Amino acid sequence: MKKILGSGCLSLLVSCGSPKPTTPALTPQLAGELLHYDNNAKNWLTHVKKQNPGCEYQVSLPAQNNHPTQIDLTHIVWCQGAPSPTEFDASVSFEYDQQAKRWVIKRFSS
Repeated sequence: MKKILGSGCLSLLVSCGSPKPTTPALTPQLAGELLHYDNNAKNWLTHVKKQNPGCEYQVSLPAQNNHPTQIDLTHIVWCQGAPSPTEFDASVSFEYDQQAKRWVIKRFSS
């Protein structure tokens, strides 16, 4: 009887443990702000706009139902509503910083 009672208490403790914190979704607005304030991304867009003033970053985020802690995006530069030429293209990786409790840019490449 003690074995049954002991294993029941153990499973109760395991199931009642604190839930794993969920990662908040990265919004398009926040992604845009992070790109705007990142020096590498800002400098790249300045360079691109000198060549073609109609270019901007366009971030299409995937569904985040599984609460990812990292989101990698490619082909984020668009010019006049179409994907940019290869020479203007860029990619970015966003990562959720668990310590700071916020999204950051892990890597930007052009």
